[in-house]
Amino acid sequence: MIEAGVIGCGRMGAFTSEGVRKFAPDCWFPLAHAEAIQAAEGVELVALCDASDDNLARAAKEYGVSRTYADHAAMLADGAPHLVGIATRTIGRTAIIADCHAAGTRAFHIEKPICNSMAELAQLESLFAQPDTFVTLGAVRRHFAIYKEAVARAAGGDFGALLEARVDMGVGPLYWTHPHSVDLILLAAAGRKVEAVQARLGEVERDGDIIRNDPQILSADVWFEDGFVGHIGRAPGIDFRLACENARISVLNDGHSLWQATMRDDDPYPEPSRQDFTAPDGPQGALAPITLLAACLDGDEAAQAANAALKADILLGQRILFAMVQSHLEGGCPVSLDAIDPALLIEARSGQFFA
Repeated sequence: MIEAGVIGCGRMGAFTSEGVRKFAPDCWFPLAHAEAIQAAEGVELVALCDASDDNLARAAKEYGVSRTYADHAAMLADGAPHLVGIATRTIGRTAIIADCHAAGTRAFHIEKPICNSMAELAQLESLFAQPDTFVTLGAVRRHFAIYKEAVARAAGGDFGALLEARVDMGVGPLYWTHPHSVDLILLAAAGRKVEAVQARLGEVERDGDIIRNDPQILSADVWFEDGFVGHIGRAPGIDFRLACENARISVLNDGHSLWQATMRDDDPYPEPSRQDFTAPDGPQGALAPITLLAACLDGDEAAQAANAALKADILLGQRILFAMVQSHLEGGCPVSLDAIDPALLIEARSGQFFA
């Protein structure tokens, strides 16, 4: 049996928000780390950790867990779980990951984003490079069947070359919202090399190399080696659109529906139509990445290979977020991923809270 723990027993760690439960499609559930871990075959939730006594007591009662801790060091001292969900604020998250890894944990489901600084990213790159270390990210849409279906259709060759991906999540901040956008773009990019990143942000509160706030993305582009490009816009609806030479394929309203518009003969106006789509049996929500981590720990070579590619995307996605800030600081010019200030740090504060 794989033993698991959750560090951070708030909304993402233990208690999915009522708004998400009310409005999100079925593919999103189970979403909270503890809920997904309890639903995973061969995984047992054995420990919970949170600095809030109220959160910890509520989670312990909800999930029937007796091992509870106010800090992760105490949890690790009693025996590191094989798998850990980390749903804390971003600040301090890298140290928690490193401490768990040093204590023997080898599988991590980490809320987004993974770190605050380029220095922390370098540390995580070294840790993630170890072949016996497995990582998934709280940007979970890439694991949902409807998003996989959209990408498979767009990349299958039936509609010509895949030209671009566009993600709209309303008016959202860089750290709180757009790790999701970048991850969907990387899902569509399927391993393509990034050539440049270009972005314009809203107000940036800067103190030297430190970005104090969590600035909104006004517009951002990620350019890849073969001309494929990913766009981030501000339209409402949480939509993911893929454009091929002869078709548009879209996942609309956060996974509620799949649409396709295909060029026909000489008609220049493809008419979109809603596609009948039923997800095949299999884990959805956060259960999908937790299941992948469990398979990796069980020695499944296919799962481990898939996770190696996913780890690369997780690290690349974080680097792209830093590149967006670097581009904005340079007047919105395109920047390469090796042109980011190595001292850059994003605190991502919104009022009294941090991403």
